[in-house]
Amino acid sequence: MKYSHHIILIALLLSLSSCSWVHNMQINTLRSAQVNYKQPYPTVVIVNNCQADSLHESSKYIDENGRQYRLTSSTDSISQTMAMSLGTYMYHSQAFERIEIFTPDSNNITGIAGLDEQKVKQWQSQTHDDVHIAINAIIPIVNMQVTPIDGVFCTDLSIITQAYMQCFVPQEEMVNVAISDTLYWQAYGDTPDIANAYLPNFEKCLDEAINTLAYKASNYFAPHTRIVNRLIFVTGHPAMKDAFKYWDREQYTEASYIWEYVYKYAKDKGRRAKAAANLALYNEIEDNYSEALKYAQEASSIFIEIKEVEASQYIVNYITDLKSRIKEASILDSSIY
Repeated sequence: MKYSHHIILIALLLSLSSCSWVHNMQINTLRSAQVNYKQPYPTVVIVNNCQADSLHESSKYIDENGRQYRLTSSTDSISQTMAMSLGTYMYHSQAFERIEIFTPDSNNITGIAGLDEQKVKQWQSQTHDDVHIAINAIIPIVNMQVTPIDGVFCTDLSIITQAYMQCFVPQEEMVNVAISDTLYWQAYGDTPDIANAYLPNFEKCLDEAINTLAYKASNYFAPHTRIVNRLIFVTGHPAMKDAFKYWDREQYTEASYIWEYVYKYAKDKGRRAKAAANLALYNEIEDNYSEALKYAQEASSIFIEIKEVEASQYIVNYITDLKSRIKEASILDSSIY
């Protein structure tokens, strides 16, 4: 059984009141890179500047008696896997003219100290507008522990990965980037050896951890899609139930007409707030982010006034994400990509 810290546990707010409920839905959103490349479709050179491919010294194995042993690995391809995976993910974003992977001569690799900016400027003078992304260190920390539980043994394996990187955009200041991620695996057996054997092959786990880290890094350096969770508020009021029927049939505009009427004319403040929250989502999927933010802020104000705590918490987080989308939309709408 494998767990990832990416997984977000969504509270569905099913107990807002006796006559209201929510419908959870997921939507794909396009998000911008965290780097402004100052040019459309740049060429990116990913520099493998790592000195070592080994597990961190704190990696350990704890047996069923609590004895600790240091874990080591003979793998020699961690940084190359990271560079190739990052390049592949960035290439598939279709935001770049070309992606190149470059490994300097071993005498010129500087590792976690980072690349010399003057050296990078020399490279850029020869290749004009190329962007350089240096991978200076990949640090995997592996922990494996066997625990006796009710006559059987449970083995937990976790791999924490950290990447220390630099991004050099021509005529811009260098940016330091740190990315981290964690993956978990778990297995059971009648003996410790059997429990350990039921885990996936360790090298495959390590490769998966590095690939996942590369994917997370690519979301920093390239535009990408992100699945987000949104809520549709429904109440026992006939108009709100009718609006949800339209929404469920993907007749979103028709649903929005009813919510707009409820928001303007309903006497019940909770109903008005829920209609406003739904109108925010409708405008978001129509890419009207400023209008969505307006309705979300109105919903938040009413929810706070009537002390709808769970709904208030949801809408505050929603407002934060909408503000991010407004900021990112200006980048995505520019000619950078």
